[in-house]
Amino acid sequence: MEITGESLRPGTEFRFTVKPKNAAAANFLAITNDEIIVTRRATDLFALPDDVLMIANWHGERRTDAFLMTIRELRAKAHA
Repeated sequence: MEITGESLRPGTEFRFTVKPKNAAAANFLAITNDEIIVTRRATDLFALPDDVLMIANWHGERRTDAFLMTIRELRAKAHA
């Protein structure tokens, strides 16, 4: 599966500004073979396999960007 879009940014640019267990202002989306999981808490996705793709929609100063990464990368950012 290919995921593209003009506001899609690499996951390396994503930074948490709230604790991962807190409800964020925007959604996290995990894309599995069977479903798309949408949540406002990053920790809701931590039990998924490492290689599952996910998108963190995160509010900037003037817009919301989408950051594409794996669950493994999301977990690492939460524990950093």
